[in-house]
Amino acid sequence: MRRRWVQLLRLSGYELWHERWIALCSACVLAASLAPLLVLWGLEQGVVGTMIDRLERDPVMRQLLPDGAPARRFDEAWFGQVRRWPGVEFAMPNTRAIANQVDLFAEGADTPLKVDLLPTAAGDPLLAGSALPPPGTVMLGALAARRLKVEAGARVTLALERQREGRGEHAAVSLTVAGVLPEVRSERPEALAPMALLETVQAWRDGYTVPAWHAEGNGPSPQVADHPLFRIYARSIRDVRGLAMKMEADGIPVFTRAREIESTLGLQRNLRAILAVTAAVVVTGAVAAVAALQIASLRRKRREHALLKLTGHGSKWLVGVASLGALGVATLGLLLSFAAYGVMAAFINQRFAPDFAAAESTMRLDVASAALAVAGTVLVAVLPAAWGGWRASRVDAADELRES
Repeated sequence: MRRRWVQLLRLSGYELWHERWIALCSACVLAASLAPLLVLWGLEQGVVGTMIDRLERDPVMRQLLPDGAPARRFDEAWFGQVRRWPGVEFAMPNTRAIANQVDLFAEGADTPLKVDLLPTAAGDPLLAGSALPPPGTVMLGALAARRLKVEAGARVTLALERQREGRGEHAAVSLTVAGVLPEVRSERPEALAPMALLETVQAWRDGYTVPAWHAEGNGPSPQVADHPLFRIYARSIRDVRGLAMKMEADGIPVFTRAREIESTLGLQRNLRAILAVTAAVVVTGAVAAVAALQIASLRRKRREHALLKLTGHGSKWLVGVASLGALGVATLGLLLSFAAYGVMAAFINQRFAPDFAAAESTMRLDVASAALAVAGTVLVAVLPAAWGGWRASRVDAADELRES
C-alpha cells in the first residue's frame, strides 16, 4: 500500500511539473478570486468586529436601568428570580435617587463634586476584576477622580445636608478611595460603594438616627425589605434587547442602549449579506474558470490516460492523479492568496494604527474564517479535477490510442 501511494504521488508530481505553466495559471485564478474576499472579510472582522468588541467591553452598553420612577418596589425574591434569567450577568437593588446624589470634597479640589453614588457587590461589571471596596471606602470613576484630583489611597469627604423639624442639619463622612475605575467603565462622575453606605445615607436623609455618624434623628431606621430601583447588566449586548422586552412585558419600563447596539449589529448583518452575495458570484466564476482549465488539461492528456489504463492503472488511479494535481494547484493558490492578504493587512493596519488600541486591528481574520477559505478553495479545485479523472477512466483505452 505504501508503494502504491508513493507511485501515485510521483505520478501526480511529474504531471504537475509537466503542466507547470497551466498549473500556475490555475493557481493565479484561484488567488485572484480568493484574495479580495479575504481582504473584505478581514476588514469586516477588523473594523466592525472591533466596534462590537468595544461595545461588549463597555458595561454601560449592557446595563438596564429603570426609566423614570417604577410604580412598584423590588424585594430580594424578585432579584433572585432576575438573576436566574438567561442573559443576566449581574443584578442588585439600588436606593432612591435622592440617596445616590452626594457631594464629595477632596483636599486638592477647588470645589465639591456632585457624584452618583452606586451600590456595588461581588460580580459587578463596573469593577471588572477590581477588589470590592470594603466598608468606609469608595471606588471612584475615572472622571470623578480626575476632577477631585485624587488617586487610590487618598481621603475624600462625603458631605450631606437635611431638613429636620424645621432646622438644617449637616453630616460629613470621611472615606478612603479604594481605587479608580478605568475610563472605559465609567462615563459620568460616579463612585461605587457598599450597599450599606447608600442605605445609611438614605436613612439619614429620611431623618432617622444614624449611630455610626453620631447623628440624632427621629428614631432608628426601619429595616429595608425592598428597593425602588435596580442595577441590571446583561451578559452580552445581544441579550439587552430580549431582557428589556421581558421587563417591559412585566410592566417595568427600562432605559437601555438597545438602539445603538442594534445599529452596530445591523451594520454587521448587512455587510455579511453583501459579502455572501459577492462570495457567491466570485466562487461561481472561479469554479467555471478552474473547471474549464481542468477539463481542457484532461482532454489534452487522453493518450497518457489511455496508456495508464493499459498498464493496469484503474479508474481510482486516474481520479487520484487528477485530484492530487488539483490539490497542488489549490495549495499554491492558497499561498498566493494569503500572501496577498498578509501584505494588505500589514499596510492597512499600520495606516490606521493611531485610531485603534494596541490589541485592536483594522484587518483581522480568525482561524475559522481561514479554515473555511482553505476548505472552499480545495473543493473548488479538486472536485472538477476528480470529475474529469473519472470521465477519463470511462474512455476505452484502445479506441483512444487508435484515434491518437
